[in-house]
Amino acid sequence: MDIVFAIIIGITGSSIVHLSKGLMKLGIQRSRVPDVHTHTGKTRTIYLTGVVLNFSAPVWIMVANLFASPVVYSSMYASGLLALLVFSRFVLHEHLHPRQIVGAIVTVCGTAALGMAEFRYGSLSLTLAQINPLLVTVAAWVLGGFLIAVLSRNARVTVQELFFGLAAGGFAALDALLKGVAQRSGTTASFIPGPGPALVILAGSFLVAGLAFAFIQWSYLRHCRASIMGIAYDMSFVALPILTYSMLIPGYRLSLLSGGGLILLGIGVVLIASGPLPAAVPVVPDTAGRSIQV
Repeated sequence: MDIVFAIIIGITGSSIVHLSKGLMKLGIQRSRVPDVHTHTGKTRTIYLTGVVLNFSAPVWIMVANLFASPVVYSSMYASGLLALLVFSRFVLHEHLHPRQIVGAIVTVCGTAALGMAEFRYGSLSLTLAQINPLLVTVAAWVLGGFLIAVLSRNARVTVQELFFGLAAGGFAALDALLKGVAQRSGTTASFIPGPGPALVILAGSFLVAGLAFAFIQWSYLRHCRASIMGIAYDMSFVALPILTYSMLIPGYRLSLLSGGGLILLGIGVVLIASGPLPAAVPVVPDTAGRSIQV
C-alpha cells in the first residue's frame, strides 16, 4: 500500500511543479498585456503562487521517500506534462497539435507501466552500505558533466541542449537518490534524519541539486532553448534512478515492463515536444533545478 501512496504523491507533486510553470507564464502574460480587466495585485499573486509551487519540488520528493524508494517518485515525474498541457489548452488558450494529444496518451501508458513495474520491489531502496558506489556515480556524473560542457562549447546548439538537459536531469535524479538514502538510513523512514552520516548526505544532496540549477543557467549562456532541454531533463530524471538501481541493488533488474515503460515515455515526450510546446518562454528555476520553463 505504501507504494500506492508514493505513486499518488509522485503524480500530485509532478503535476503541481509542472502547473507552477503555467501559473508563472499566466502571470507574465497578464503583466505584459495590461487592460481594464487586469489588476496588478491579482497578476502578481498568480505569478508568486507559481513561484512558491515551483520551489516545493524537493518537499514532494522527501515526502514520497517516506513511503517508497526514490525510483517510484521519479518514475511518475513525466506525468506532470499532462497537467501542463491541459492547463495550457484551457487556461492559457494555447493550441495543441494532434501529435501532442497522442503523446499525452502514450506518456500516460509509459508512466503507468513504470509504476506497475515497481510493485514487485515494494520499498526496495539504496542503503548507507551502498553509499560509496552511489557517491562514485555522483562524482563520475559531475566530472563527466563539466568535461563535456567544456568540450561541447563549439558543438551545435541542438547537441548542447540535449547534453545540458540530460546532465541537469541527472543531477536532479541523483539528488533524489541521495535524499532517499539519507531518509531511509534508520530502521524507519524519517523526513529529516538525526545527526550523523545520514544528515550529512541529506545536506550534500542539496549541493547536487544546486548543480542541476547551475547547468540550466549555464545552458542559457550557450543560447539553448528551454523546450528541448526540458524534454531531455525529464527523460534523464526518470531513467537514471532506474538504471542506477539496476547497477547498485542486487536483484533489481530492468524488466520488460519497465523497459517498455521507458520506451513509451520517450516516445510520448518526443511527440509532446513535436508541436508548439506550452509554457516554453520565461524562465524561473526551482530549488532543485528541475525544468525551468514557465
